[in-house]
Amino acid sequence: MGIGKQIRAGRERLGLTQGELAKQLGITKSAVGNYENEVSHPKEPVLYKLFQVLGCDANYLFAGHYPAGPAGVQAALTAEEESLLSSYRRLDDYSRELVETILQKEVERCRRAKTAARRASTKIIPFYALPVSAGTGVYLDSSDTEDLEVPLTPASARADFALRVCGDSMMPNYLDGDILLVRQQEAVPVGELGVFTLDGEGYFKRFGGDRLISLNPAYPDIPLARFEQVSCSGQVVGKL
Repeated sequence: MGIGKQIRAGRERLGLTQGELAKQLGITKSAVGNYENEVSHPKEPVLYKLFQVLGCDANYLFAGHYPAGPAGVQAALTAEEESLLSSYRRLDDYSRELVETILQKEVERCRRAKTAARRASTKIIPFYALPVSAGTGVYLDSSDTEDLEVPLTPASARADFALRVCGDSMMPNYLDGDILLVRQQEAVPVGELGVFTLDGEGYFKRFGGDRLISLNPAYPDIPLARFEQVSCSGQVVGKL
């Protein structure tokens, strides 16, 4: 069994969705899907997090089994779980099939209940894979998006999509790599933060009326008169 199948098996053993596992690992849901389908493989920092979240080590992910030591499943079983496992092993084939049928139905019921509870406290918004510049401008391609599940907060409730910050011109309030929550609108009030497209390149700046302003004083203002095409994609209402 390959590492992708092992990751999927470990995730399903814990009753986690791909999105839930991604959130605990600090990566996207599509990245988890790529790991499980073996389109790509997790890098070292993600591997260490996988060991922690799945309660396993490299023996499980790469060799397909848990060790008998403290990191393994056997060491994690409670006395009650050991008793249940012992009872299951004494059953005949008919009884085992009956237990497994009931168990699968109960796992699915719990999964649905957990999903419903999670959806009540989260929101899914489009996340643009290409970043928006907090610097000198980055080309925005509106076709490259994926779903991003975010906690339901006053800020995220107002957001229509999310973008990643690229650059340091909006420091110290916004850092390179931060994810912005954006409310889609064609204009923002003077003094507010927004996402703007200037001749095809995207900027995250403060709107100054006739110019875009960086929070980092090391960056000069950007006069809008220099550009032929100027548009506003939305107002920044928060960050993750």
